[in-house]
Parts: sequence; C-alpha cells; structure tokens
Amino acid sequence: MHKGHLLIDGSEKETLSKIRKCTDLDGEVIKALKSMKGEKKKSIRGDEWIEEQGLILFREKVYVPKDKELRKEITCLHHNISISGHLGHWKMLELVMRNYWWPGISKYVLSYVDGCDVCQRGKPFPEMPAGKLMPNPILNTSWMDISMDFIMGLPEAQGYDAILVICNRFTKQVHIIPTTKETNSLGLVHLY
Repeated sequence: MHKGHLLIDGSEKETLSKIRKCTDLDGEVIKALKSMKGEKKKSIRGDEWIEEQGLILFREKVYVPKDKELRKEITCLHHNISISGHLGHWKMLELVMRNYWWPGISKYVLSYVDGCDVCQRGKPFPEMPAGKLMPNPILNTSWMDISMDFIMGLPEAQGYDAILVICNRFTKQVHIIPTTKETNSLGLVHLY
C-alpha cells in the first residue's frame, strides 16, 4: 500500500482479511467500483479510489465496509491498546484516520471515545477551581449547630443494632439514641 500501513499487532492482519471478505458497501463506493471495472488500471477520479491487494482505498486509506462490528473492531484496536493509552477525541480520530476511512468516521470515533468507560473514569474534566476553604464560624450558644451520624453494624442488644449520635459543636455534648439499621426518614424525625 502507498503509505505503508503500520500494523499494530497480528490482529490487524485478521481485520484486513475481514475487510477483503466483506461485501456490504456504501452507495458511493458501489458507484466508484462500477466505474473502476471499465478501466484497466483500477483507479477512478484522479486516483481518489484505488483497488489494491484486494482492498479498496479512498485517498490512500483503506475503505472499511458498512459492517458495524468491523468498524468497532478497528476503533477498539486503536483505542484500547496499551501503547495509545486511551487517547482523547481528536488524537484518537487522527490515529484511526491514518490508515482507515468510511463515511461518518469522525462521528463514529468521537462517540466511541465518549462511551469508553475507562476514559470516563480516568480523564479529568475541565471545571472551575474550587473556592477557598472557609473556617466554620465561631459559635457562642449551645445547640445552634449540631452534627448527626448513624453508627450501624453493631451487635444486637435489647432489639437495637445501631445508634444515632447527635453532637453539639459548641460544648461537644453528645446524645446517643439506640435504633435499628432499618430506620427510615420518618423514624429519624421521631428519634430527633
């Protein structure tokens, strides 16, 4: 091939053989192939479409037929390898488009990266920086500012297996109320 397509690993050879065998072509490609059949040198439209080594090339890139699994396999092959490291949208698109082409490739690759679970978990998203930490205000009266917490997973005693802890921030006085882990919001209101 003209650009010397770089094979990522052995599975890309299998992918190229699947492309050769696939017959589900887009309408534009079918028209170009019909036009190429009449010519001896197997090219059309100023070498825009070329047939070489059993593959159809569009502007020196391998045309991938209308097979969803095949297109997904190619995108996955470039995105999920350890060398590329789950590239972002545009780098991933550039990597796939070095060797392959199909109608709507940009939209397909960008949606693939958007749906990648590893990318969504690991990539930082731009956001406004958090504001400065502000200290809690100094209190001057009791029971105006409290904290509450459930402690669960305790061994059962007298029918209770959890406690509700209510703490006064000013005096550090604590109220401990026995309860169960099945307590709902109405039960919390009753305990409070």
